[in-house]
Amino acid sequence: MSTKEDKLLKWSSIIATVGTAILALTALITVYVTLNAWKVQREDARPYLSLKESPQVEVRDGVEFEFKFNNVGIHPAVNLSSQTIIFDQNLQQKPIHNERYDLVNEIPKDTSSSLMIALTPEEMDLGAYYLVVLLQYTDPVIDKHYQQSLLLKWNGFKEGKAQAIVHVQTQEKDKITSYLQANQVNLN
Repeated sequence: MSTKEDKLLKWSSIIATVGTAILALTALITVYVTLNAWKVQREDARPYLSLKESPQVEVRDGVEFEFKFNNVGIHPAVNLSSQTIIFDQNLQQKPIHNERYDLVNEIPKDTSSSLMIALTPEEMDLGAYYLVVLLQYTDPVIDKHYQQSLLLKWNGFKEGKAQAIVHVQTQEKDKITSYLQANQVNLN
């Protein structure tokens, strides 16, 4: 073989090697992008609980609060645990209610579950209260734990009628957080 042919063979070998390396790098980038997109898509399919309708207040022998949650995610939610803390809006007394409830049933997509809290007249007067609802649940498909919190307030009665439960305003969130810390309320 001549030197010219050796040089040509050497250059074609270099070009083939560089081309193969570029193709391998492109394949690696494609795999990386695909895996990241799959993780995002999987996370988007997580269970997510939202209030199906406004929480209800019913006055009988005491006060009952009813929260109806709906799983608007694609994956089911399992091991649902809720912790509810109720305390006076003046933030001066200890919480009048701090209970944890566990639901053993799975909550599939587009399925509702209710949380009822009944307080006796001895537990509360008919004044204004904050309600903190902490939800914890697991996505069994990806085995990931999630936590949501709702900060709400109930302004008691006005002209003999029970007021609606509403979300707190932004400036109230810091007051509630400070109150919970000061009263050593463990949210877990």
